[in-house]
Amino acid sequence: MLSHDGIIARYILAVCFFFASGSGLVTGWFATLCGVLGTVQLACALLRYSPVMELIDWWQHHKQ
Repeated sequence: MLSHDGIIARYILAVCFFFASGSGLVTGWFATLCGVLGTVQLACALLRYSPVMELIDWWQHHKQ
């Protein structure tokens, strides 16, 4: 689970990625990548889930 600050940061990242691709700031494959990353960040914020945090928890649990 992400903290409240983590969720806000994900929303901000999603808006930045969508703005960069939608405004024409980036074009081509970079715009596609920004759109995909924006969608991933938005999904993570809405679900309050972070695959990286889960990986860190898994690593710490199996390291012991």
